[in-house]
Amino acid sequence: MKASYVVKTVLVSTVAAGLVACSSKTEDGGASSPNENKDSGGKTITYNIMRNNGIAEYPADGGKGKQEILKGLDKAGIKGIDFNVTMPATGQEYLTKLNLLATSGELPDYFNLDIPTMTRMADEGLLLPLDDMIKNMPNASKLYKASDIEALRYKGKLYAFPVGYRPEPFNGPNTNGFIVRKDWLDNLGLKQPATIDELHEVLKAFTTKDPDKNGKNDTFGLGGSKMSNTSTSFAGIFGAFGIYPNFWAEKDGVLKMGMTLPETKEVLKLLNAWYKEGIIDPEFLLMEKKQLEEKIINSKIGVFEGSAFDVDPKQPLINSVKKVTPAAAFSLLTPPKGPAGKNGWPEAGPAYGDIKSISAKAKNPELLAKLIDWSTNDGPNGGFNLVTYGIEGEHYTYDKDKNRIKQLVASYSDLYKQGFSNPVRMNQVVDRRWMSDEGLAAMEITNKFVLVNPFWKTVSAQIEYPDINKLWLEYFSKIVLGDLPVDKFDEFVTKYYQQGGKKIEEQVNEEWKKAKK
Repeated sequence: MKASYVVKTVLVSTVAAGLVACSSKTEDGGASSPNENKDSGGKTITYNIMRNNGIAEYPADGGKGKQEILKGLDKAGIKGIDFNVTMPATGQEYLTKLNLLATSGELPDYFNLDIPTMTRMADEGLLLPLDDMIKNMPNASKLYKASDIEALRYKGKLYAFPVGYRPEPFNGPNTNGFIVRKDWLDNLGLKQPATIDELHEVLKAFTTKDPDKNGKNDTFGLGGSKMSNTSTSFAGIFGAFGIYPNFWAEKDGVLKMGMTLPETKEVLKLLNAWYKEGIIDPEFLLMEKKQLEEKIINSKIGVFEGSAFDVDPKQPLINSVKKVTPAAAFSLLTPPKGPAGKNGWPEAGPAYGDIKSISAKAKNPELLAKLIDWSTNDGPNGGFNLVTYGIEGEHYTYDKDKNRIKQLVASYSDLYKQGFSNPVRMNQVVDRRWMSDEGLAAMEITNKFVLVNPFWKTVSAQIEYPDINKLWLEYFSKIVLGDLPVDKFDEFVTKYYQQGGKKIEEQVNEEWKKAKK
């Protein structure tokens, strides 16, 4: 019997002292943006931008980055503009603060939100429709996926800008997959598993054959962490059966929620068997991400759900593992194939964590759109490289022949302190040219083997029944752990449809069929 591995985690939460005023203001031109322009009515307009991003290092006055950005805008002929960026919170706390500002009539001009919040605010008339605006944003619009644009339409109108993607094959939206301890495979003379059966054998060996060669029975094959209402553990196992519980799937011309399908029952049966066998870390449902990472760092887990970033030697997780075990190495697995030869990892949603909307009250939104578009332009007078990487020669170099970015700063934190990178990425554009060759190869895999969700939009019934996915979490946990027999899955499906699933499914199919016409 393995001893329980206890991890002590210190959670540090940073709470902003208060929110700055969040509506755009017009003022006389000052030192920071001295040039007047007809687009701003002869005045400097300061746009307030609020981000769902807890970067404490970003200077309150915008630092050097803001001054360089304003100079770049001036050089590009975009005058009479200024901006302030605030990041009061992250996650649900951020959305709570955003909703309070909406209630008080003080929404920022440009801000992050999620799709449910977008639909509600659109109904309340708080958001600016963006369809006509993106027609005048040539740089940004060419980077958007058509499917993302459609997913962010509500009642026929676009209310948020999606993330953009550069054209290289490693710059797709998908990053996740199973990460394996390659050194453990080598220690045991095993090859990378290509099928579910081969993965099972690897997990069993990682659990029972002392893969780290420390002479102790203290490792598990597969590790995981707490699930959420919108995600389910071990996505690649479900992908081997051609479904994902939180995605829709087309069956006989109708969309069905993945968690209700017979294939899901098969996966639950498999996971329950693996859990009984002892090859899944028994604490996975209780683990916070930080706790899982502690187990990974201390060589207790052989396979885990991570991302292609993790295999890049510059990333913190692999570096932390190497400090404890210098010979450690990560590799990203191609999603394992199931009984029918299917495989894949669920595609990233259109939000990608960073969709943004413009307030209906923002002054001169066309000028704001010029700022956003400029920030995505990698041409001679564009701001993409400046905003993303800082000053060429000081913060980064660019190898044109190899199309690679070399960062000269020790960490992103150094860029944040000077006012560059993520806080001021007005429209996020995925660009991974800075990654190692190993990381880029892994990114290509994550974007090649993808399970597609045919319907990303939100229907009103999903807002009416926001807790329905909690029912899935309950049954998933109890069936995998053996507290309920696998056949209780049928009971779950009945309850799902009784507790709002039927209405959700009807509305989803109605909208889906409209979109297909």
